Amino acid sequence: MSRSVLKVAAFAPAVVASTLLTVAFAPLLPPLAGWVLFVGGLLAMTALSCGPGEDFAIRALFRGRRLTTGEERLLAPAVRLLCQRGLCPPVTRLWVRDSVHPISSGGVGRRSVIVSGGLIAAVRDGQLPSDQAAAVIAHAAGTVRAGVVRCDAALKFWTVPWQLVRNVGVGAARWFAWIPLAGLAWRLRFIVGGIALVQGLIDGRPAAIAAGIGAGLVVALSYLTPRLAASWATAVSEAGDHEVDRAGLGEPLAAYLRRCPRSPETFERIHRLSGAAPASRPSLAAVSL
Repeated sequence: MSRSVLKVAAFAPAVVASTLLTVAFAPLLPPLAGWVLFVGGLLAMTALSCGPGEDFAIRALFRGRRLTTGEERLLAPAVRLLCQRGLCPPVTRLWVRDSVHPISSGGVGRRSVIVSGGLIAAVRDGQLPSDQAAAVIAHAAGTVRAGVVRCDAALKFWTVPWQLVRNVGVGAARWFAWIPLAGLAWRLRFIVGGIALVQGLIDGRPAAIAAGIGAGLVVALSYLTPRLAASWATAVSEAGDHEVDRAGLGEPLAAYLRRCPRSPETFERIHRLSGAAPASRPSLAAVSL
């Protein structure tokens, strides 16, 4: 599956759901307000897709802010290294998101890179060397340069209705988690979806058939959407790793990843960036003869 098709598949459910929610609730508003909401939303999404308004979207939707003078001095060695690799401003513009504590960075739109407050703190405390900080930032800048996050600001804006509904659903799920067998019921939701689909088809009425198909589709998407989102996240990570390696910062990023919690995905990235299998601790194992 190509990268473009994968992104469409990963974001299509949220886009469609947000569009349906907007269409459903817009008539409840006064006519002029509903028209302004829908048309204004389309114009704003178009503008964000083309670039204008990206700075506002970073502040409003991603809760980012510009670096302070002290933070600019703190990241100066890393930015200098990025400039040597062709990834410094104005190719990318750095923002900070204070509410994110782990060391991370992410690309948004056509020129924005958001670094976490945790990255700033790690550099300030001497826990993250400048070359590794540059590599972490370069990964996000690479996704921007590769164009894989070009429309993310627009998608973030358009899917706000779905994000609100999802957050309410997640909160409700946490509240109901104490109910016995609630987790089992969720894991067996395919049975409920199958029964609803069969009942709708047996009933034969168009409304019942549509309801059954809709219920089955919702259940199917509950399985498919997380997998598509994970596949897209992997594709973005691979694109960033490729750009980091092309910029000659693969080894510093691999060195940083070796400090992260071990997982199959992390080992694969280390292997991809360093060109060699990552070292692992020797362990004892039973061998059958």
